[in-house]
Amino acid sequence: MFEPTTLPVMNNLAIADIRVTKKLDLVVPCCNPPEDWVMQIVTDYRQLRELIPDTEIRLILVNDGSERNVTPLHLQQLQACIPAVRIIDHPVNRGKGYAVRLGVAVADAPYLVCTDFDFPFGVEAVKLAYEQLLCGSDVVAGIRGDQYVKLLPPARKIITRISRLMNRYLLQLPVDDAQAGLKAFNSRGRCEFLSTHVNGFLYDSEFVRRACRNKTLNVRTIPIVCRPGIRFSEFRSATLVREFFNFMGILIKR
Repeated sequence: MFEPTTLPVMNNLAIADIRVTKKLDLVVPCCNPPEDWVMQIVTDYRQLRELIPDTEIRLILVNDGSERNVTPLHLQQLQACIPAVRIIDHPVNRGKGYAVRLGVAVADAPYLVCTDFDFPFGVEAVKLAYEQLLCGSDVVAGIRGDQYVKLLPPARKIITRISRLMNRYLLQLPVDDAQAGLKAFNSRGRCEFLSTHVNGFLYDSEFVRRACRNKTLNVRTIPIVCRPGIRFSEFRSATLVREFFNFMGILIKR
């Protein structure tokens, strides 16, 4: 966005000061967050603005049918702290993939970063992903490495290791950690993202597979680490069954 500012006339010569403001849309899905989530997301958002002050950042929050801790009062508080926030309050839970796609669909900035509401990898990781887009990458995916697996509860540790093996050897992804909750892309990557169909957690794998198969896209990975005190949830049996069928759908789709 160009913002011309006319300087004082000197010897009948007017000099225009042209400044370019970069724009970034930050898409954040939210479902049943902890009670203190509003001030946490406000704090992280403000820290990110301090890290990249030359960029106009719009927060797009998608409430995916939360049954607790997301009330009109919470949303009013968020709006008061971040006036430019775009809130999509979806009444029915459709899954993380659906929620993120919904947020990406309404985004209009040339650059987008998708992360979880608690910024599990810190605001520095968002800044790094954004910088890779500015350097010419079309898609940027965060990779958590073995450090992340060591932090997981026993059940999730097993699920994550199996998922990584399936990504590597069945989907034949160039990276086995496709489910990291940090993805960034420009308008070209956005088109590929909006072509995904999985509504659950495996939307990440579907997107990474599509992006890597599109030879016109420049796909880059960046290492990310979990911030201290991150909270891990347990997967229900119904969720695992649903994600298995989602995986099979990705696998057979050529």
